[in-house]
Amino acid sequence: MERKVSAEERSSAAYPLDVDKDGMQEYRLEAKGWITSVTPVVTSNTYEHAVYTHYHYKKNGRSFHLTFAQMENGSVLYFVRYTASSKAEPVQLQITALDTDINQTAWLTTGKEKGWKKTSQISDSFSSSLYIDANHLFYRIGKVDAHKPLGYTVYTEQPQAEAKVKHMKLRFGHLFSLTLSANANTESTTWGMLSAVPLIRWDNQQAAAKAALLEFEYDKKLREDGAYYLNETTYRPYEPHSFYRNPANGDGLRALSFLSGQENGVWFVNVASHLAYASLRTQTSEGYWETQPRSEWLHKEYNIGYRYMDNRRNADNATFLLRFNQAMPDPAIKQALRKWDMYLERYSTQHGMKVGQNGLFLPDYVGGAGSKQTHTSLNHQAANMNYLYEAFVYDGDEQKKQLADRLLEGIVATKNRWVKPDHNLYYALYPNLKPHAYPDYAYLTRDDLALSQYLLNKIYGEPSADLQFLIDSKNEWLRTR
Repeated sequence: MERKVSAEERSSAAYPLDVDKDGMQEYRLEAKGWITSVTPVVTSNTYEHAVYTHYHYKKNGRSFHLTFAQMENGSVLYFVRYTASSKAEPVQLQITALDTDINQTAWLTTGKEKGWKKTSQISDSFSSSLYIDANHLFYRIGKVDAHKPLGYTVYTEQPQAEAKVKHMKLRFGHLFSLTLSANANTESTTWGMLSAVPLIRWDNQQAAAKAALLEFEYDKKLREDGAYYLNETTYRPYEPHSFYRNPANGDGLRALSFLSGQENGVWFVNVASHLAYASLRTQTSEGYWETQPRSEWLHKEYNIGYRYMDNRRNADNATFLLRFNQAMPDPAIKQALRKWDMYLERYSTQHGMKVGQNGLFLPDYVGGAGSKQTHTSLNHQAANMNYLYEAFVYDGDEQKKQLADRLLEGIVATKNRWVKPDHNLYYALYPNLKPHAYPDYAYLTRDDLALSQYLLNKIYGEPSADLQFLIDSKNEWLRTR
């Protein structure tokens, strides 16, 4: 929805931010450069737990995007993207925090395990995203990322084009200056989080460790449209250290058990909320979430091209949205789940394969015209079955339970085909029920089946002996590794 902009927004690209809702600004964000002479196009999305406001500045082939996500707890996430353009001219982003004292700063370190390095000072310049705890304000100043866009949500990191963040102590607070550049081959992005309450409760070791694992700094990135993971070498387009948008939202799932801001800090609820709402905007009209880069493996074997449906990633994202909606109900999330449920029903009818008397196998992937029916992986089958059972527990929809029962029957009808002579499990079965040569995951499939047992016990009062047979076989193989 488009709206009018204020005089201050129109004239200076300056944004005062009130994060504790007391009528006074605690932060100020200002963009300087060519955009100060441009009136932005402003659109917004209002959800139950967040309001997104998007400012799009465009002039002479240049394009600059600024998004604020105002969370219901008062926190603000900002996302900035300076799109690649033949008209190269930098934009400076200035963020002022109106709190003079600094109690602690922290930044992510890498090694064998991710962790935090902490100090009580802010350097005059830094090249890692920085968490700052002051007396009254708590914030994350993200570093500038430079990327080369390759298409199909793939971006290659360009560290040589990244400028350090400059810091200056002011009489009334702290000023951070970020330079974003864009040319014909490169664009710049940054994001941060501004709050009046702690982002991470550092004295809670579990919360600090989990935040380190989930932080979007080195092996994954966070953008306005979701989470980006390191690209697969078998994907196209591909370059070393490139990233693609992964629709699974695994980090959202992992954040859900840390939603208590008082106990863990508001970082987790803010990130989970953003990932949930970003997935609403990337859901296709059919109801699923695309993986856009082409898998060379799937293209060669099944003629699947760009922009296909991976049902494991979709089941994971739908499970994330289902659990998010239970913790933080929102009609928009419920509607997105309804769209996915309708797609899943159509997909099972159009592409599912009957197995045994009434069992059903879902092919892992669905591509465009000319693609072939794919194999069925045990972990994919179990993940979709688990989503349906979990959704039934939540809303009592018998149709979901009946479809989940058919997926279970498909596994039961083929249980002996899944077991290798060494007790490991086969990764997948082809439509002719012959095993796929791809190796199974060490723990993922076993853990999926364990969740199935929990849900079956909750729904029917007892687990499945056939699924336990597969779990026991996998455990026997794990003991001999």
